[in-house]
Amino acid sequence: MSTSKPPKPPTNIPPTSSLHTLAITTGTYPLTIGNHTYIHLRAHLTTTHGPVTIGSHCIISEKASVGYQSNYHPSNPNSNNGEEEEKVQAIILSDHIVIEPKAQVEASQIGEGTVVETGARIGRGAVVGEYCTIGALCSVGPYEDVPDHTVIYGNDERRIDRSGTDAFRAKRVEQHVEILKKAELAARKK
Repeated sequence: MSTSKPPKPPTNIPPTSSLHTLAITTGTYPLTIGNHTYIHLRAHLTTTHGPVTIGSHCIISEKASVGYQSNYHPSNPNSNNGEEEEKVQAIILSDHIVIEPKAQVEASQIGEGTVVETGARIGRGAVVGEYCTIGALCSVGPYEDVPDHTVIYGNDERRIDRSGTDAFRAKRVEQHVEILKKAELAARKK
């Protein structure tokens, strides 16, 4: 019995970004990564069910997953567990997004400046607005729309944050990416 490795997606990554050699990428659709983005080791990016685009100045943390994780595949109608057949949908993460450890993202779109905290889950096809915070262990349901500046916390409670810190949040992510790159270079020199 032979075991084969899952296919690696065609990947477009600029030299200003870092995709750790121990990050897991699988699938056949394209994976596109923007400038100054950092993908940690053991992050899981899958394009098996559709293309994934990650914007500039994003951080995908260790053990976070981006891409559809279910068994559904559009070329195999028996794989959808009795659900209606779905169209292939792209997953688009805008700029300045942070996906923290063990978070799972299957959203079709996440707006600029959003933070998905540790262990949070964003369901298939959801659309999350700009500068949102999805708190640790919180969830967004499949195909749900989350308005800009929404904070989901605790027992999936919600509020709107209009503190006006959008530019500060974006700058903070840019600085974090630069620190991660410097740390990686220092580790390589040892």
